[in-house]
Amino acid sequence: MKSVFYTLWFFLISSSYSIAQESVFPSPKEYKKSSGNLQLEEILNVFGTDTNLRIALESLHERFENLNSIHVQFTNNKSKAVVFCVKNEDLSAESYQIQITDKIIQISYADYNGLYYSLLSISQLINEKKQINCAEISDMPRFSYRGTHLDCSRHFYTIPEIKNFIDELAALKINRFHWHLTDDQGWRIEIKKYPKLTTVGGFRDSTLIGHARNNPAQYDTTRYGGFYTQKEAKDLVEYCKNRGMTIVPEIELPGHARAALAAYPEMGCSGEFQPVASTWGVFQEVFCSKEQTLTFLKDILTEIMTVFPSETIHIGGDEVPKESWKKCAKCQLQKEKHTLKDEFELQAFIIHEMEMHLRANGRKLIGWDEILEGGLAENAQVMSWQGISGGIAAAKSGHYVVMTPGSHCYFDHYQSAHTNEQLSWGGFTPLSKVYSFEPVPEELTLKEKSFILGAQANLWTEYLPTIQNVEINAFPRIVALAEVLWCEKKKPYTEFVNSLVENYLPRLDKIGISYSKAVFDPDYSCVPTSKGIEIHLKSVLNNVQFKEDSVQLITISKKKLVQHFEISPSYKNDSIRKTHIELTSHLALGKSINYLTEPKEPYTFQKDFGLTNGIVGTKPWNGKQWIGFREDTIQFTIDLEKKTKFSSIEFSCLSENNSWIYLPKNYAVLSSTDGITYKVVNVSKWCGEKNRLSTHFKARYLRLVFYQNSLIPAGSPGEGFIPWTFIDEIIITK
Repeated sequence: MKSVFYTLWFFLISSSYSIAQESVFPSPKEYKKSSGNLQLEEILNVFGTDTNLRIALESLHERFENLNSIHVQFTNNKSKAVVFCVKNEDLSAESYQIQITDKIIQISYADYNGLYYSLLSISQLINEKKQINCAEISDMPRFSYRGTHLDCSRHFYTIPEIKNFIDELAALKINRFHWHLTDDQGWRIEIKKYPKLTTVGGFRDSTLIGHARNNPAQYDTTRYGGFYTQKEAKDLVEYCKNRGMTIVPEIELPGHARAALAAYPEMGCSGEFQPVASTWGVFQEVFCSKEQTLTFLKDILTEIMTVFPSETIHIGGDEVPKESWKKCAKCQLQKEKHTLKDEFELQAFIIHEMEMHLRANGRKLIGWDEILEGGLAENAQVMSWQGISGGIAAAKSGHYVVMTPGSHCYFDHYQSAHTNEQLSWGGFTPLSKVYSFEPVPEELTLKEKSFILGAQANLWTEYLPTIQNVEINAFPRIVALAEVLWCEKKKPYTEFVNSLVENYLPRLDKIGISYSKAVFDPDYSCVPTSKGIEIHLKSVLNNVQFKEDSVQLITISKKKLVQHFEISPSYKNDSIRKTHIELTSHLALGKSINYLTEPKEPYTFQKDFGLTNGIVGTKPWNGKQWIGFREDTIQFTIDLEKKTKFSSIEFSCLSENNSWIYLPKNYAVLSSTDGITYKVVNVSKWCGEKNRLSTHFKARYLRLVFYQNSLIPAGSPGEGFIPWTFIDEIIITK
């Protein structure tokens, strides 16, 4: 029989939000404020019979001290206690309930995580006067998997730095820490049977300076690296466990193996030595499929299982060039022996071998969605990063899925177009886009949807050399994802952002965690009109003012005309960083685009007129300036709305081969007066990044066709994959 306290929650479904509730991140499922408040003292005594209560209080001790100036401690004397904790096994996993009166706080919780989260929420509810509003709270997560990934291979962070980072993740009720421990640029975890993995593979002789797209590339000459001992890793496992978090370790295979092969080159196909990689990208050196290498990999996973007790072990499986396998006699022998038709099935064979080894030891395998290629191992789980299609395919075949598409969950992307934005890989994933993410695809049936475990943020660290850089890319975007993963029904975005700025960011200031200031940047949108485009200035923050007009008109011009704007906002009368806008006016400004070839996420900013919005691409690039395609033939039509006379068409594409972005081979321009019948105006070979066609004619409709290489050539990053084509503004002038 459930307690009377528990049955009260049936009546709270329609409860409204309050100021106090807005201070809890992520938002509780149900919150009902009542009159009065509880005044706390400098010491907060907590009573409960659960032996884990002391562990939870010890883990949260520093947080209460730093944020609330309160010393929280366990007491076995009920008369001294203010907080009473009772375990309730009728509650669902990780859930909790809190009842706050003007005298005491009663907590009912399902398990350790529920207990930890309830105490976290209490910490967030305490105001500067050490008061808590009387209220009743019922809370539970929407998803069981709420993760954050950190790449410690490209750049190395100390255990104390990682612990500080984990503290804040745990405060957001993140319960999985995906620890990326091996890659081409460094092997970070001690393997006692193979010591050279860390002594050799844990260090590189130099590191790329600037972006991988720079040509020529520049490198420093500093030896760089480090690794975690098994003792340190076990300590971190316990640290995370005490904060309601499980570490999911990742050992990359069969690709991204350059660091391991620098230590043990005989585990590759050629046996030739290659140093630990000093730059970023995808490399040809991969693990061989021969028995010796399979044993080597299983030995590594065996030691990993002794360090990490997690149910799932991540084996990577992404971005595997297969050229070396095609040339390797031992790999071809494996293909013949196991009746494999191609190298994709050879990759699946390696993954299957690892899956059986993990399963024999009571564990489960999880990998990036490329492990679907060639057939998915029986009990494997999929982490879907190349969009959501891999996750959909896995769920439909009865495999569990963690959604982490690059379009919404890759926090190595830019989060604003501001000139002060720190260097990132590319892309454009602002806070609003993260908050809009829905992890469960609509096309799945009810049964198939049950295979979606949750989602996670990914922090790849090519351009994040310090933990402060990591924090800036993570916060506050991870707060938005935490809301997505915890809340069954999110609050409106405007409410979320205002609460974030008022209640959450000051906490980061107080405990010394860095974060992006992009949340303060005003939004500007380009709205097409008959005269050109209007620039609309706005902010979702309640206390932002502009010195400029909220609407500015950029008119169509016959000639190419570049215009500059500076937006100088203030928040609560304090100046915040200025935003510079550069727009180019021309005859096609604001005209609509009909895509015969659909652009791909995340490079679809202002898609409907993203090629005529006046925004010309720059370097370093981000996804707010370019429309991205991933097809070998790209076609779209511009409607100029009336027959127009012009003399030149100018267009640019981006060349960033290290980022898998290639220039087209050829392009064609066609014209039409009715939008049905088209005639060819020009077919040309693509030259350089910018192309300009000079020709005098009249047309209402222009169709542009770009012909791309079908696959990235052998020996290049992304070999064998379809390249990206990035196109910016189509400028038409008279």
